Amino acid sequence: MLLAYRNEPSGISVEAVEAHAAITPMPGLIWLDLLNPSPAEEACVERCIGINAMTSTERAALEESARFYEENDALVLTATVTMQVPDSNQIQADAITFILKEGLLATVRDIKPRAFEIGHGRASARIDRAQNGTDVFLALIESLIERVADRLSASGRQANAQAARIFNSGSKGPSLTCELQEIGQIGANVALCHESAASLQRLAAFAEQAHARHDLPQDRLRAFRKDVEQLERQAEALQNTLNFQLDAMLGITSASQNNVLKTLSVATMAFVPPTLVASIFGMNFDAMHWFHAPWGPWAAAGIMIGSVAVVFSFARWHRWL
Repeated sequence: MLLAYRNEPSGISVEAVEAHAAITPMPGLIWLDLLNPSPAEEACVERCIGINAMTSTERAALEESARFYEENDALVLTATVTMQVPDSNQIQADAITFILKEGLLATVRDIKPRAFEIGHGRASARIDRAQNGTDVFLALIESLIERVADRLSASGRQANAQAARIFNSGSKGPSLTCELQEIGQIGANVALCHESAASLQRLAAFAEQAHARHDLPQDRLRAFRKDVEQLERQAEALQNTLNFQLDAMLGITSASQNNVLKTLSVATMAFVPPTLVASIFGMNFDAMHWFHAPWGPWAAAGIMIGSVAVVFSFARWHRWL
């Protein structure tokens, strides 16, 4: 899908562009948005901006030189962006490329983050006031940073709620399977947010270095860079918190299991003396006349009960139960 955004007197207008249509830069054209582009749509945008649009494989590259560079007076920046998986608490991440040339912005992406949903959310208000592609670029980057911050805050609240369940789970300990699944999901979301924040920090740093050549406001880019650096530190702190909660949960569960094993061990010990008594009374030795006496079974039962009472008293004295 190829969408063209134009700055008109009535506001920002958007229209779908046919893949084989001829697009030429004009004063009102400020943004070309490629979503899951076909080769024909990519070629259409490439003819307009004068450089090759990055493919999905190229956008997935991690090396600095492949993600941030300048070509034919165009600034090419690629960042890892997160989005919420529909009907789920999980998030996913993918790369989005921003191409800025002479006030015209082109974006190439395969995902639909809310920052790009014009007409919904905070980014829309900023884009409605955009005069050129630079304003749209800054609005999108700012919105993407805010999304990372929102997701980290949500993950922090989930981690705090889980910590309350873990440390108030009582003597039985937390439900290991459920808690591990939730802490794994929170940890995966935080890791993706950390990756996105690191990518946006690198993008802001590179754009700040090239601000003079592309008419970018250095102060805003510096503010973006500081914001994402703070988000990176927050993500690292949250990851440490999750590791602590994981260790605590496993420790509490292990202690609970140890208590169960201790109880079973004491119960096993309690059955050893009665078994020994029963074995002795089951011996067929004629010399042991009192084994054949009428009161013999009652004596055996009394010894068995007494031995169990002694074992349990000993365990209680040592606080094994």
